[in-house]
Amino acid sequence: MYQGIQRIRMQMGVKLIFPWKQHVKLGTYALALWILGALGFYVTHDLFGETHITGTHAFLAWPVIGLSLFGLITGFIMDRHKKKRHALPLVHGIANIVLIILVGVLCYTGVELWDTFGA
Repeated sequence: MYQGIQRIRMQMGVKLIFPWKQHVKLGTYALALWILGALGFYVTHDLFGETHITGTHAFLAWPVIGLSLFGLITGFIMDRHKKKRHALPLVHGIANIVLIILVGVLCYTGVELWDTFGA
């Protein structure tokens, strides 16, 4: 997210060098790991015989998966077809900000679940 903010600053005329390749690499890793979080559905199904028993945590996983896929797709488009854009980077950035907020909530609910099921 820090690098995304730097990109916005650069677009607004601040002179800086934007680490494009590093942004793409780190963003891809983060989004892919958040998608892999969906494996939690298999874990709960395997342990408890059903999914969505974790309430908010499970239901928030779906928008996280969708926004992560959206971030990967829009990021891929911008990386492969570099040109001056206005709308796509804005939508990409806003979606990823929402995604980070949702992941924060998932972390919070995950800690609560750890206390419930893990102890």
